[in-house]
Amino acid sequence: MKKEWNVTDSAGNVHKVQCKMGGFGGNKVIIDNDSYKLKSSNWFIVVVDYQINLPGAVCNLVIIGNNIRLAVNGVFLDDGKPYEPVSNVPVWTWILVAVSCIGGFLFAGILGMCIGAVCSMFAIKAVLDKKAGLAVGLFVLSIAITVCIMLFVAPLFKEIQV
Repeated sequence: MKKEWNVTDSAGNVHKVQCKMGGFGGNKVIIDNDSYKLKSSNWFIVVVDYQINLPGAVCNLVIIGNNIRLAVNGVFLDDGKPYEPVSNVPVWTWILVAVSCIGGFLFAGILGMCIGAVCSMFAIKAVLDKKAGLAVGLFVLSIAITVCIMLFVAPLFKEIQV
């Protein structure tokens, strides 16, 4: 996955900012042909908040799951919303991310862990948008789906194997 932006600094110079996700080189940001590796702050889903300092423009590359956004001088380019640092995500959110991903794996295997990761991605975005109720609801939904898979879908596979 690749995204690209052109950012103009205070001197009128245009800088090319690219974000490349995955592949053999890993996740990286390329600023005017200079490449920098990106490291996620979470084990279960990709969460990156990378600051780019250009003359007269402070940029923040924010990646949550497969959602890649660039904020310039405190405003996201795609929707004009104000930039909120990922470090502002409360600790309880990260605990629920771990519970939904690990619990999903323990109850329903890889499918449960994937469901937990997808719901966590949307929940982190909701917390950054100041919608804590929606975030908690997504975590509850994740656990409910995982338990339903454990109770109703997993026994069907045992019957097929016999």
